[in-house]
Amino acid sequence: MNKPQPIQINPATFKFIAELDIFGLSFIKDVDLFPPDAEYEVLGARAAEFMADLPHCSPYAISAGDIKPRRFEYKGKFIQFSPSPNGLPTIRDYDVLIYCITWIVNAALEGRDDDVGSTYEFEVEDFYRFSGRPQNGNREETFTQGLDRLAGSNITTNTKPIGLDNQSFSFVESYQLDKDKSGRLKSVRIKLPHTIYCLAHNEFFGTVHSDYFTLSSARRLIYLFIKQLCGSEEKLLVPYSKLYAVTGSTSPLRKFLPVIDELVTKPLPEFSSEKIEEAEKLSFAFSE
Repeated sequence: MNKPQPIQINPATFKFIAELDIFGLSFIKDVDLFPPDAEYEVLGARAAEFMADLPHCSPYAISAGDIKPRRFEYKGKFIQFSPSPNGLPTIRDYDVLIYCITWIVNAALEGRDDDVGSTYEFEVEDFYRFSGRPQNGNREETFTQGLDRLAGSNITTNTKPIGLDNQSFSFVESYQLDKDKSGRLKSVRIKLPHTIYCLAHNEFFGTVHSDYFTLSSARRLIYLFIKQLCGSEEKLLVPYSKLYAVTGSTSPLRKFLPVIDELVTKPLPEFSSEKIEEAEKLSFAFSE
């Protein structure tokens, strides 16, 4: 039996950029916590209860070498992100998943059924341009190390989003690099875990502003957190301490305060924000 050919990613076809909130969807789409046959009012009340304390557990580290597992528990359900020997995937490593998920979502919404599957191949230079990678001497090493962290780190959970019951999987199931005659990276073949593929293909995704790739690691983590929780018609109040925790920063909170100030003076894409100093909170609202 012939092995299926990998699907070739062509970023020129992208109409928008998509991302997948693995943490949030694992709980919000869990069929035990939120039964699909429950009444709308019941589901709304359960969702409001879950979202009340701004739940969050980032799968991604602010920088390479973070070896501390991340775990979140709620009503008997849990999800844990365990690092590879080289640490958790960084938020910049996540660009690879954004690239693949963007292809899946664009193809699925356009009805290009032959262009979706679990295994993808793409030109490394195309990915560099998509993610705004600088043209420096170590980007191949950085890219390869990121793939190692994605493939070597593990997600363990007893959640069942949309009925999926895969209790252990990596961010990337496997990958294969191809080089040109000069020894430079030419293309990469990636197989996605069944859970990540199914969630993206079932249209449970968010969109990302193109300026996302210009953000620092800390601001990327905050952007994704706010994007997932901020409603289009209301403001989201977030304590300074929560924003600090979202980034996974290990420096003292006082050294994080300039990041808070910058969120006001240099707002995140799509958002405006203002400080409520007496409450030590930031208020976020959509600005576009």
